[in-house]
Amino acid sequence: MSATSRPAVAPPSTATDPRAYQRATAAAISGLSIQVVLVLATGLVALWTDSQAVYAAGWHMLGGLPIWIVLALVYHQHETERGQRLAADKLAADPAASAAIFGNLGDDLDAARRRLDALYRYALPAVSLLVAAYLLVAGGVLASVQVRSGAAGAVAERASPVGLLFALAGIAFVAFVGGRWLAGYARQCDWQLLRGGASYLMSCFLVTTLVLAGAVALAVAGVDWPLRALAGVIPGVMVAIGLEILLTALLESYRPRVPGEIPRPAFDSRVLGLLTAPESLGSVLADLISYQFGVEVSGSWLYRLLGSAITPLTLFGGGFLLALSCLTIVGPDERGVRLRGGEMAGDPLPPGLHLKRPWPLETVEMHPVGQVQQLVVTSDLTGRSQQAPANLWTNDSDRDSQLGQEDFVAAPAADGAGVSLVSADVSVQYTVADLRTFLLGSADPGRTLLAIAQREVSRFFAGHDIDTLLATGRTAGGPALRTAIQAEADRAGLGIAVVGVAVTSLHPPIGSVSRAFHAQIGAMQERETRIQRARKEAVEKLARVAGSVALSQKIDAEIRGLDALRTAGNADATTVAAAEVRIDQLLSEARGEAAEMLHAARAYRWRRAVGERADGERFAGELLAFQAAPDYYRTRRFLEVLAAGLSSRRKYVITGDAGDTPVFRMDFSDPASAIDTLLTE
Repeated sequence: MSATSRPAVAPPSTATDPRAYQRATAAAISGLSIQVVLVLATGLVALWTDSQAVYAAGWHMLGGLPIWIVLALVYHQHETERGQRLAADKLAADPAASAAIFGNLGDDLDAARRRLDALYRYALPAVSLLVAAYLLVAGGVLASVQVRSGAAGAVAERASPVGLLFALAGIAFVAFVGGRWLAGYARQCDWQLLRGGASYLMSCFLVTTLVLAGAVALAVAGVDWPLRALAGVIPGVMVAIGLEILLTALLESYRPRVPGEIPRPAFDSRVLGLLTAPESLGSVLADLISYQFGVEVSGSWLYRLLGSAITPLTLFGGGFLLALSCLTIVGPDERGVRLRGGEMAGDPLPPGLHLKRPWPLETVEMHPVGQVQQLVVTSDLTGRSQQAPANLWTNDSDRDSQLGQEDFVAAPAADGAGVSLVSADVSVQYTVADLRTFLLGSADPGRTLLAIAQREVSRFFAGHDIDTLLATGRTAGGPALRTAIQAEADRAGLGIAVVGVAVTSLHPPIGSVSRAFHAQIGAMQERETRIQRARKEAVEKLARVAGSVALSQKIDAEIRGLDALRTAGNADATTVAAAEVRIDQLLSEARGEAAEMLHAARAYRWRRAVGERADGERFAGELLAFQAAPDYYRTRRFLEVLAAGLSSRRKYVITGDAGDTPVFRMDFSDPASAIDTLLTE
């Protein structure tokens, strides 16, 4: 190969400064150093926290080492080739000197170019395929480990969430600053290869930022599910980047080369390049708007103003958000608790606006102190009783009775029939009385209160038989359980005030047992109904007979006593007469049917006796009248009977001759003759 020939792949350099590639080599070595620092720091944090998400981030950062190594070799070889070429150019200017040594120098220059050509032809594609294979294999292995473990991402107890937060923030800061710094080198035409390493550093920043978000959730909210989720998300990111690199490598192998073009290696991710040069995204959007609407956005004053002020605006926005984090608002029914490093600082904050240290130095947790909270102690672990619109014994399913039911035990009945089971729902309402005691007294006050309530409810049911529970248990159980639960909560130091306890549901175990109870209770209700109906009828009859129930019972007692005296046979007449007098007096005082019948009998007796006496006396008077004047008496009685008989009869007056019509004649001048004539006629 001649001294003036160029490699087929490596483009000619346009830099005139002999130290241009020396600076690029130094930048590549700096990128390699930053990558090594990130790998070591992430590995130490992963060993400290034993977090699968941090482990995955460390394995991802390890994939950037081959990129920086090959970039350092390429730019070092460029530096060597540049030195050989500059020396050859100087010797070419001096014919005498060049004739003596140009042959050996030309061979060295050709060797340097061949090595550079080999790096472009084979090393860069090989490293791209190596990084793609590593990301695919490592991502797949980490994802399978996450699936098998199931609990990946949990932070070890020895690790502090706040310490993890600051460690990840430092790693993310180094990755971001290093990526942006090296991306600035890539703006030079001869240093464009550094863009691939800077893009991978930005992917490390992206991965670390995701883990940092999970650490913030763990430190502030106390939840670790984001870290467990990221243990599966980060391997997915690795697989996605590996697929992009592999696809780009395949497409680049078929793309025609333009002479003098600087090749772009496949590990230089096009997607991650948007992070190293976010202004390129703005350029793409500006070109899209210009194409669609015909407006030159990139040339407008607003676009240039925003482009020049994006950094100050970003800093101002970050500072404004940091200043806003110094303010906290506590609602009217809340109390705020300031946390510094996970510990409570100062007294709880009352409702209103308060100042605090900026995030993440100090955070505020809100607790609904003024709200009434509720928990339910139930024998139905499936929650069907809480969702059902109505709890009817006749609707209970035998299948449901076997699923998720833990019934309470009731005390044996009074007849010694044995223990019974009872299903119940007990609602416990409470508020936070002392917030400091509520937070420091128990790790989980709500769960502790639920355990206390379950114990007291079980104890209450075990102290009463099922008949008592079904009769008065719902009404009497609430106050008794409230007192017992409050006493136990105070003894446990929960800082909770129990507002009320209500037994919302109480019935036998669902299924055939509850239906049998329902049938028994129906029979008992029917019996009680008949008893009450009989009592009602008895009261009605007694009130109707004697006017009042008390008087009826008194009369009944006196009559039973009189019957007993008469049955004994040895009672004297005076005692019996006295009893009869008392009964007569009571009957005379009565106002019912008995009194009515008694008075009617007495009236009939007097009316009959007086009437018969009057008839006798009237007969005696009639007899005396008859004896004094028989004919007169006979005539008067006859006329009285005639008058009584003819008073309602129709009378006819008939005229005619004496020989044609019979004539009734009486001579009343002689009474005897008149009576005789009347009687004869």
